[in-house]
Amino acid sequence: MAFRGIERVSMDEAQAGDIIAIAGMQQANVFDTIGAPTLAQALPTTPIDPPTLAINFSVNDSPLAGSEGSKLTFNMLRDQLMRELESNVSIQVTESGGKDSFEVAGWGELQLGILIETMRREGFELSIGRPKVLLKSGEKGEKLEPFEEIQVELDDEFSGTVIESMSLRKAFIGPSHKKLTKKSTNIIKMLPHAKRDRNYVHVN
Repeated sequence: MAFRGIERVSMDEAQAGDIIAIAGMQQANVFDTIGAPTLAQALPTTPIDPPTLAINFSVNDSPLAGSEGSKLTFNMLRDQLMRELESNVSIQVTESGGKDSFEVAGWGELQLGILIETMRREGFELSIGRPKVLLKSGEKGEKLEPFEEIQVELDDEFSGTVIESMSLRKAFIGPSHKKLTKKSTNIIKMLPHAKRDRNYVHVN
């Protein structure tokens, strides 16, 4: 079945660029190749960037549990996170060593915050731990921390305020240059640290 605007049309063959729906498959994930049984090799895929931040999701065991939601049990929490894994390829879920908790890793606070708010609106009530940055080891055993590159285009008169605000977040101010429009503007690159390895920087 293919989508043509807001309508669904039955079809036997789809072309590149078509948005289609396939019924009858019990389980399928992003990057899976669907083809004839004689297909010997799957289509090449693009690796997904690894998570950079993790938060513990646990059952709410406070005295006020149940006052704001109806889905409180460990099984409900686990089933919801497993369903989320089927459609959200950018997160990873592992059962923590602690009681009734999961470590959910994603690309940042915004993504995990949206997941938490979505679950809250669906009736889940859970406890959220402190965010933890996921480090990795370099070739020489050094600890590497993920970073974000931010580009800001603005009038010169506002650059001082932006630089000060980012410096409070331990950002590194990279090279900037002026771009002539109606007013001169600066494009400023900001990184957590000066030394970096791909998308990671050395931890001081």
